Amino acid sequence: MHTATDGLLSLIEKDKLLQIIEIFTRATDITIDVNDAEGFPVVYHPFFYGFCQMIRSTDTGLARCIKSNADVGFKTAATGKVCFSTCHAGIVLMAVPIVVDGGFCGSITCGQMHLSPPIGDAIDQMQSATRDLGLDKHKLTQTFKEIQVISREKCLAASEMIQFIINYMIELIYRGKVKEAAALEQLRSLHQAKTRADLENSLRMAELKNLQAQIKPHFLFNTLNTIRGLITLGNNDQALQTIYALSGLLRYTVDQHDELVSLREELQYIKSYLMIQKLRFGERLSFNIDVHESLLNIQIPMLSLQPVVENACIHGLEPKENGGCLNIRGESDGQNVAIIVEDNGAGIAAGVLDQLRAKLGTVAADEREALPASTGLRNVHRRIQLYFGRHYGIQLDSVSGGTKVALKLPVLSA
Repeated sequence: MHTATDGLLSLIEKDKLLQIIEIFTRATDITIDVNDAEGFPVVYHPFFYGFCQMIRSTDTGLARCIKSNADVGFKTAATGKVCFSTCHAGIVLMAVPIVVDGGFCGSITCGQMHLSPPIGDAIDQMQSATRDLGLDKHKLTQTFKEIQVISREKCLAASEMIQFIINYMIELIYRGKVKEAAALEQLRSLHQAKTRADLENSLRMAELKNLQAQIKPHFLFNTLNTIRGLITLGNNDQALQTIYALSGLLRYTVDQHDELVSLREELQYIKSYLMIQKLRFGERLSFNIDVHESLLNIQIPMLSLQPVVENACIHGLEPKENGGCLNIRGESDGQNVAIIVEDNGAGIAAGVLDQLRAKLGTVAADEREALPASTGLRNVHRRIQLYFGRHYGIQLDSVSGGTKVALKLPVLSA
């Protein structure tokens, strides 16, 4: 039975999927596969190693691996939750569903792991299951024993990170849907006002989903590498704090379904984000958040502040040898609110600033023409205007001693 979500994963460029799979594998030593609703891999990749690489080197072994992934994918489709299973050769598989607009369109499966060290029975079962593949028994057994052992808790933590990756993939799917849609042409041909209004609203919601900000994958994987480095150096307390901060970011993006959130929630997210950034910057980054309690319940589009703060860190403070300070404050005249993000970093040249301001005033059809730092700001600006009207959005100013970005919002509480 085919559904409206069949084939949506094909809207994601294959090179983006390969990049996601490669970076996740390198950061966690866990290899993932992206499978469609029928259980088949959306893209084939060379990132399996050791035992799994040996099994997949034979046609029969590869077919069995695909079937094992499909089986656990079907289980997660039925439950809508993370599912565990055992593959044909006896290693653990974990699957996380990919759900778009309420419909199952595939899964991400993880392999190459044991939940406990393999002993006699497990090794015997593996050898029996793979005997007909014609592979070197001794080498196969050795690589089977070398597969990493990961606790169920760590697997579930990895599933949260995979859910973030799925959110990013869904964002890419929405972009593909918007690009494919002939909605504007349909709009011109419609004559009934109600139908026209309904379509305009659908287009608005599609654009909002297309513009929805997310944490960039490289930030997630860099953070995972940082955590691994801290553990290697014996800084377990700092690693644990980082895990808590990262988990908070992931829960916010995964669990939050409202289009608008309170400024309080958004600032809590930003605190976790900046705590992680301080691991990279060390003493080169300091920050201060000064927003009055009376403003914390105003409504703001989810993840509006993060692209602004990220730009301040990467383009403003990181180029400076001594780093700098980031200040976030709120101002209100009773009807409107300005959330101001200000840094004392490198600043923006006058000519570039004029270009950025011009791009905030227009919605370019081709994102490839955007300045490196402008796309995130423009998306935030556009989202605010889609929610609250053209009188609101981003105001940008810069001097040689830093940059100031103000998000102008109405006083609107939940």
